[in-house]
This record gives sequence, C-alpha cells and structure tokens, in this order.
Amino acid sequence: MNTLAIDIGGTKIALGLIKDGQLDERIQIPTTRALSAEQFAGYILEHCQTWLNEVDKIGVSTTGLVTEQGISAINPDTLAFPTPFPLQQALEKATNKPTLMLNDAQAAAWYEYLHIGHGANNMAYLTVSTGVGGGLIIDGKLHRGHNNFAGHIGHMVVDPNGPLCGCGLQGCVEALASGTAIQKVARQQISACITNVELFQRAHHDTQANAIIDSSAQAIATVCSNLKASLDLDIIVIGGGVGLADGYIERIRRYIANKPAVFQVTITKAKGNHDACLLGAAALFD
Repeated sequence: MNTLAIDIGGTKIALGLIKDGQLDERIQIPTTRALSAEQFAGYILEHCQTWLNEVDKIGVSTTGLVTEQGISAINPDTLAFPTPFPLQQALEKATNKPTLMLNDAQAAAWYEYLHIGHGANNMAYLTVSTGVGGGLIIDGKLHRGHNNFAGHIGHMVVDPNGPLCGCGLQGCVEALASGTAIQKVARQQISACITNVELFQRAHHDTQANAIIDSSAQAIATVCSNLKASLDLDIIVIGGGVGLADGYIERIRRYIANKPAVFQVTITKAKGNHDACLLGAAALFD
C-alpha cells in the first residue's frame, strides 16, 4: 500500500511518496496563501500529479487545530486559514482517495512513538520550527482531547510579561522560542535581514546571537520540565528546523540538567529527523 503524505507548515509544504512505510520520493514547495480549501488542495496536487496513480490513500499533517469541520489557525501569524477550512474533504473530492488529517505535531508524535524502540509509554513530541507545536502519547495512546486541542504546547505561557502571541495570549513559548520569534529579535538586535541559518552560524563567535538562541532553548526547557511535572513523561522528542539545528538540543539538555532532579526528563532527537511530521502523516493509517 502506498500513501501520499502531505505536511503543511507555515513556510513550506513537504510532499512524500511513502511505499511500504518508507519515504520513496520527496519534494518541497512554498506554502501559498490559503484562500479556499479547493484552491489549496489544487495547489498541492498539481505538484504531485505523477504520484497519484500509485497511491491508495492520502495522509495530511498540518499546522493549526484540526477538527471534523476542517483546519483553523490558533496563531494566524504562523499560517492563516479561512474558517472552516475543510481541506480533507477537498482532497478526497479531487482524488477520490481516502484521506486522513491531523495536526502536524500530533502526527509526528504518533510516528515517533511507533519508532521509539524502548517502551516509553508516556512521551511528548515537540517541534520548534516556524511555530512551536506538540503531540502527546499517554499510556501508549495518542492523546488528542475532546476537541483535538491536546498537545498545543506552543501556547503554554512561560513568561506572563513576555511578548504578545498571535493566539492572543501573552508570553507563550511560541512567542519566545519559535523560529519566527528568534528571527524577529535577531532582526531587531543584529541585522534587519539576518536569517535563522545565519544566526546559528554567528552564535559560535557572536555573544548576542548566542544569547538569542539560548533564550529560545531556555523557554523550551521550561516547557519540558512543566510537562514532566504535569504528565510524568518518560521522554520528550525534539524536532523541527530550529529544534534540530546544530547544538540546540544540547542547550535544552543543559538547562534541564540545572533543574531539581524530579523535573528532569530525557530529551532525544526525532528519529524522523526533519521529516517526522511528513512520516507522521503516513502513519495516521497505522
């Protein structure tokens, strides 16, 4: 059985042809403005037409809150969807193939749990990317909550006096630690056109760049310890473009190591690497 996997992020959409659970082909396209579900589905499908005859089903992982009605944006600054946004139905109608859709970090959490390999029944997946998202596995099951809202870790407040988040709360970890957040600070303090790739490169010799990244890692470490305290997690898996950047996980581990032992939790890199959410989209059928 072959699956078309679609991972929708704030800046890019990854498309993968999954054969027998393995990523056979992959392409990446920029995220376009979402005007309607039909328009957005058409934009995606035009880039993978050659795969459609090979696939039996479609799995979608996406930023935002996913319900039966469609996708809605918790933080429109990351990616704004008209509400409701029934992308699953639009894809099924356009392809006549069974389609499943889930929040991207929830999907990645399920994939990582299936491949974690050492019996961790309580874990979280945390992606630090354009935004910050999460997924929870409790007692070996993906925990979605009644409204599918469970795991939106990026909107846990870690600094009540911090910057306003696009979700409407103040001091969310997403507003402090995401790729969008650190780029905003870097462009205010260092250069108006610096990229996050350049920021991480400068951090080896620039104390200001190093401090910006360190502040992000500290916010993520705080959330990890809060999750340990609230859910007694066995392990937390880190993914995303920022989360997997050189040295970032080590920064998180250092901050966690300085906390009292009861609040410490094992931190590990996503086995799906940068494609954990994409592979998670295919894993929805497992």
